[in-house]
Amino acid sequence: MFKPDASFSDSLRFKHYGALYLLSGRGLYENEYGRRIPLYPGNYIQRLPGVSHSSTVYSTGDWLEFFICFDAETYEHLAALDLLSREPVIHPGLSSALFQQSIYLLDCMKKWPNEKLPFLYLQLQEFAISLFQRSLHKQMDPGTQILMQKASELLCTPPDFPSAQKVASDLELSYESFRKKFKQYFRSSPAAYQLNSRINYSKTLLINTDKTLNEIALLCHFSDAFAFSKAFKKQYGISPSHFRMMYLL
Repeated sequence: MFKPDASFSDSLRFKHYGALYLLSGRGLYENEYGRRIPLYPGNYIQRLPGVSHSSTVYSTGDWLEFFICFDAETYEHLAALDLLSREPVIHPGLSSALFQQSIYLLDCMKKWPNEKLPFLYLQLQEFAISLFQRSLHKQMDPGTQILMQKASELLCTPPDFPSAQKVASDLELSYESFRKKFKQYFRSSPAAYQLNSRINYSKTLLINTDKTLNEIALLCHFSDAFAFSKAFKKQYGISPSHFRMMYLL
């Protein structure tokens, strides 16, 4: 989304959750208490539900943003799980991969039929979560970043999905030290982070195979199809069967 060339301000109070990933241009965010935050490319600006704020776009003529919007209840759920920030402005930075993902999602918004919009809604949530996690990673020292990325790879490698205790041992860390570092880096416990990865892996199986829900449940380390469906629906608000049907439309 481009903004006009002239400098302008807007004052907003959103009922829903809105956010913009700033790709180019500069501006200023100000909350109702006068807190001011300069805006520049790589910022992720959150319009938090019910919070009054204003934003100013400077007249450089190159403002370009990717806008995301979903309901307040979803935002509160993700924020409570520490998957989204409660800060109005965070800085995940820019990368070609993030830019291309923005273009892909925008293209989906324009072309996909209404029946597939719920699937796109899930992808927008995942994109917002990835931006928040990227902003956290940038705050850590390089050594910890490398260690935690290795931990993420080990925890989230199918079909084994090893326990957090085994991963800590493989990294030559005590479990308590590993758990604290992991939660500081990913804003999630190792178990919760791995659960999210197992559910993401199940999406690949739902889309690309004809395996039954029970088979997928076992491959993703759930006790049965019921436990899998319950976890999937809690994460995404729809059942695995509905997700599969919606994607294959």
